[in-house]
Amino acid sequence: MKLITRTASAIAFSATLFASATAFALTPFDAATLAYRGQLEGISSYQSLQSDIQGRRVTGEDILEAAGLEANRSDARFVESILRDNDNSN
Repeated sequence: MKLITRTASAIAFSATLFASATAFALTPFDAATLAYRGQLEGISSYQSLQSDIQGRRVTGEDILEAAGLEANRSDARFVESILRDNDNSN
């Protein structure tokens, strides 16, 4: 009986960890925000980032990868559009 209880506890604990990790997973929008704030390793912030995006020195894929996300073209375009729109709103 102890073995069954321990196994069930281990499974429940693993499920809790997985659910917690999923709840705090970054989105492409979060990656764009972190990049803009200068909180991603290897990505410049603010006007430097916007200049790098415009000059194609940094891409949305670069930002997604720096945030630890899978880089696909759709999400990369979304990240770039957020940062370009932010530049145009000023």
